[in-house]
Parts: sequence; C-alpha cells; structure tokens
Amino acid sequence: MKANYDNRKLATLGEYDNAVEANMVKGVLETNGVHCIVVNDMMSSILPLAPLKTGLVKVMVFEQDVSLARNILASAPSDDDGYYDA
Repeated sequence: MKANYDNRKLATLGEYDNAVEANMVKGVLETNGVHCIVVNDMMSSILPLAPLKTGLVKVMVFEQDVSLARNILASAPSDDDGYYDA
C-alpha cells in the first residue's frame, strides 16, 4: 500500500552546521521509522565556514512526527557535541 503524503506539511526539526551532522540525525530517524529530508546540504558544502543562517543544514520531518522525532533523538546515544539535539 502506498503512503499518502499529499496533505502532510513539513516542519524543521533542527538546524546543523554541516551536512554530516544533519545526515547522522537523518540516519537515526529513518532507522526508527521517521521519514525525513535534509535541506540546504549543498549550500553548507559550498560555504562551509560561512557564519550565515543560509549555511545551516536543516532536517525536516512531517509535522505530525515532530514529537516522535524529538523523543527518538533525545533517547539516541550522542557525543559531547550534541549532534542529535533537536
């Protein structure tokens, strides 16, 4: 059965300094069944040291999955840099 995503809206779960961090979060979420996308990852590669908000990489999930995604990230093991904080 194909999922119906037509009426779902996306919400920003978190913003990260680079695509590596954002994709780590994406991997944790997808492993736990939460669909998500990484946005602006190319911009972070082009301007890796830019202190601009446009350089941030976003992880987006469906609005109804925000709470679940935050709970998953809160329970995921992380290092001292807090990569999984949302």
